Order: sequence, then C-alpha cells, then structure tokens
Amino acid sequence: MAASGRAAGRPSRRNLVAILSIVVLSGAFFGYDQGVISGALHDIRRTFDVGTFEVEEAASWVTVGALAGALAGGHLADRAGRRGALWVAGGAYVVAAIVQAAAPTIGALLGARVLLGVGIGVASVAGPMFAAEAAPERVRGGLLGVYQFSITFAIFIGYLADELFTGGDSWRYLLGAAVVLGVALILVTVVVPDSAVWYLKRGDRRRARESLCRTVPEQRVEQRLGEIEKSLHGRTASWRELLSPQWRRPLALGVGLALFQQATGINGIIYYADSIFAAAGFRTPQAQLSATTWAVGAVDAAFALVAVGLLDRVGRRPLLLVGLAGMAVSLAVVSVSFLGAGAGAGAGRGEGRVTTAGLFLLVGVIFFVAFYAVSIGPAAWTVINEIYPGPIRGRCVAIATATHWGTEYLITQFFLSLLDALGRSGVFALFAGLCVLGFLFVRRYLPETRGRTLEQIQQMWVADYDRRERAHTNP
Repeated sequence: MAASGRAAGRPSRRNLVAILSIVVLSGAFFGYDQGVISGALHDIRRTFDVGTFEVEEAASWVTVGALAGALAGGHLADRAGRRGALWVAGGAYVVAAIVQAAAPTIGALLGARVLLGVGIGVASVAGPMFAAEAAPERVRGGLLGVYQFSITFAIFIGYLADELFTGGDSWRYLLGAAVVLGVALILVTVVVPDSAVWYLKRGDRRRARESLCRTVPEQRVEQRLGEIEKSLHGRTASWRELLSPQWRRPLALGVGLALFQQATGINGIIYYADSIFAAAGFRTPQAQLSATTWAVGAVDAAFALVAVGLLDRVGRRPLLLVGLAGMAVSLAVVSVSFLGAGAGAGAGRGEGRVTTAGLFLLVGVIFFVAFYAVSIGPAAWTVINEIYPGPIRGRCVAIATATHWGTEYLITQFFLSLLDALGRSGVFALFAGLCVLGFLFVRRYLPETRGRTLEQIQQMWVADYDRRERAHTNP
C-alpha cells in the first residue's frame, strides 16, 4: 500500500537521482579528460621524447574518437537500449583509461585516446537522450543542463589536479583516475530501468509501464503510455525518413545549434587563454595557468550551474537569445582590445602589470565565458535531446552530437591557421559575427519547448509542417 502511495504521488526521488547521476557522469567523461590533458601534455612529451605533432595528436584524437562514437551511439542506443549504450561507453572508457595510464609507447597512448573518445562520444548521445526520455517535463531542462555543468565542473577539477600534481609520472595517475568515472556509470545504469520509449519500441509495454511509474504519477501513466505509443507508430524510422520534409526542420535546428555551440569561440578562448592572460599582464606560465583555472574554469562551471536553475524557469529560447547577444558583445570587446594591445601578448612586457587593453581583454573573456555557460553551452544539449520525434530520435541526436564533435575538432585543428590568416583581433571578430548569426538563427527557427512533453513537441512539428503545406498549396 505504501508503495502504491508513493507511485501515485511525486516521482521517485531515487530514480531522479539516478538519472541525474547518469547525466553527470556522461558529461564528466569529456570534461575531466579535457581539463587534465591540457596540463599533462608537457610531461607526455618529455616521457616519450616526441615532437609537437605527436603531442597535438594526443590532445586531438579523443575528439576524433568522440565523433565516431557519437555516430555509432544513436544506432547503438536504438539497438541495445539507452542503458546498453551507456554500458558500452563505460566499458570503453575504463579500458582506455587503464591503457593510457600504463602506455609504454606513444602509439599505445594514441590508440587509447581514440578508444577513450569513442566512450565519450557514445555517452554524449546515450546519456542526455536517456535523461530526456526518462525525466518529467517539469525538470527535463534542468537535468539536461546538468550535462554541460558536469563538463565544465570536471574541466575545473582537471585544471586543479594539474596545478596540484605536476612532474614525473603524475600524468599517468591523473589519466588513470578516469577509471572511477567509467565504473561509476556502469554501476548506476545497473540499478535503473531503460526509458519507456525504448521499451515500447521493443514492444514491451509491461516494462515501459514500470519505467514510467518511477517518474510519472500513477494516474498519468496510462495516458503517457498512449501518447508515446502514438508518437512511435510502433517502429524506428529509416535513414531516408530523417531527410523527409516533415522532419527536415528539427534536424536542421539541432545540427545548427550544435554547430553554433562550438563555432562561436569557446574553444578559441580555451585554446588561446594563456596568451590572452599574458596580454592582460600575467607573465609567468604558472600565473597564466591559475588565471585560466579561475577566470575560465571556475566562471564556466559557476554559470553553467546557474543555467540549470533557469532552463525550466526562463525557457530555452530567451536564454539562448540573451546569451548569444552577450557573447557577441563580449567577443567584440576582446577583438577591439587586441587591436589596442598592439602585439597582444607583448603589451606591457616587462612591467608585470595589467594594462588598460589587457584589463578589457580579461573582462571580455570572463563575460563571454559567463554568457556561454548560461546559454548555448547547456541549452544546445537540452534542445538537441528533446526536439526529435521518437522514431528518429536516436539517429538525429547522433547526427547533431557528431556535428558538435566534428566542429570542435575542426576549430582545434585549424585555429592556428585562422590566427595566421586573420590575426588575433580578426579571429575574435569572426567569432563575434558567428554569435550574431547564431542569434538570428535561434530567433528565426527555435520554438519554446519548456514544459512540454516530448510527444507534445513532436506534435508541434507535425502541426507546423501541416500549416506550411496548406500555405504552399493555397497561396
């Protein structure tokens, strides 16, 4: 009787904690590695006695693996379930963490880095998708926003670990510590059922009902089951159907958000942080590392946490519009400040104090990171995982997530070439322009999804398509 009372009341707190844990661990997979590897590259170069090219590969091949993992993750999540995909991600992550920590050669390290990326890519698809399908609509935005917060907080932890443990073989222990995250993800997914959406796609209504009872009040379970069944049509859509006119708009919207999330400059800021802080008056490598840790890592994590509380209160669209506008202005300040600093990092050299241009650089970077962390950083992941209809969700989320990783790889790979072609001021002016384009894109194409079930969002696209078809046939 007590169990029935709990089912009829609020959703199980334990289940919500489990969903939250899956999202946190899925994001921490990438965040911890990105934070730690930035400080480990110098010691990796010394340990294996390799050049700059091999060191760059050690940093970037994770992204290549993540791109492959994301493309495979959607298919895997549809075939083996969201939990099954997470088990694969956790297993790959554990094996890769052990191998890279014990790697006897640079080749073994690079192979482990690719496998680690595959685990990250699969988790980046399956983790948020599971949360989107399993979480109640009233808290779905906040739970999905935790994914970005987890990335940024884990980056911050990685930065701190680099500051505390440097030299010798400490990089092996720091990279190997990632095993804990992979094991934790596997253990958490053992104690929760898969999403009702996946069970119904498999024709298992009993398990779907049991899964829904953990997150939906009992009096609404049958209604929700009916809505999900109607949205699925008892099948998984073909790849050809993804490009059908009916679903072309949500597919383009998710891909566009993933593209703008990475192409608006966040990786450029992270990549070039040391030189920016050198221009601001931080002269020693240690001072620049500390500035990066607190002005980028801490600000990013703090405002990503703020976004968790705002996504379900303010909505996705307002946060994105305000954030992209703020990012554009902040990057314009950075661009103009580089012009004022002249040689950039050389401004004020030898004086060891912050110049006026350097101060504006610092302020511009901090505000850009804050606006990014409270808007497109978490909101893009949220929207990507809630706008797609059930039959095509796995594959569409995989395509959008792969766009994220592919864009990140291209920005990282060609950032120095952009600097050579456009100069520091020109590069950040370009990023500011892309923020403006992102603002216009969101304003034109993104509807508000706050407070709607996934099935209601799917019906919104159907109604929009029918309206456009009627307008086309009856001009």
